[in-house]
Amino acid sequence: MLLATVGSVMQGSIGFGLAVVAAPVLLMVNPVFVPGPLLLDATVLVALMAVRERRDVIVGDIGLATIGRILGTLPAAYAVSTLPVSVYELLFALLILLGVLISALGWHIPATPRNVIAAGILSGFASTISSVGGPPMALVYQHEKGPRIRGTLSAIFTIGAVVSLIGLWWIGRFGRTELLLGLLLLPGVVVGFAVSRYTTQFIDRVHIRPAVLAVSALAALAILVRVLL
Repeated sequence: MLLATVGSVMQGSIGFGLAVVAAPVLLMVNPVFVPGPLLLDATVLVALMAVRERRDVIVGDIGLATIGRILGTLPAAYAVSTLPVSVYELLFALLILLGVLISALGWHIPATPRNVIAAGILSGFASTISSVGGPPMALVYQHEKGPRIRGTLSAIFTIGAVVSLIGLWWIGRFGRTELLLGLLLLPGVVVGFAVSRYTTQFIDRVHIRPAVLAVSALAALAILVRVLL
């Protein structure tokens, strides 16, 4: 619950981060926590955030990103059920680190329809196999203001997370056990969301882009460490 609280404060502040904080540790506690239970909690969190930031959502991008999420979820569900996940997690982590490096060097990744769909595909794939699906979408929107990043990502993730959960259920990786474990972490999510109402004010004043890049890099490094160990 403590991990869920800290991760929810982070996600509530910049638009993603719950799985970045919680997934690596929960995986060591018990692998069954990832991705299903954590993805369930993320679904509740992003729904709450989407309502809170609804006035700043970039509505036109929701459909594009959702298409991408669906396209990314299908091969991810297949990979989870038949192939070693570590290979795909390693590739995903390296791609995110490359994106962070490119962005840090000043190359702007514009939020064009093509890039939004591509980011949605990566996000859907990564979310389904590891529950860490935020960085690809966040890199596309890193130059937007805080409320637009949080609102748009949350609206996209609300739909996308449901799609990923359906994919996991379809292959038998989300059932009663995963549901109960997800509910066990839920109080931490609610507390973290409430606290983030105050931390967003600080993040928005400081500038959100460095936070997005830092947390994206942290997510990729956490996945690399998990795969290598």
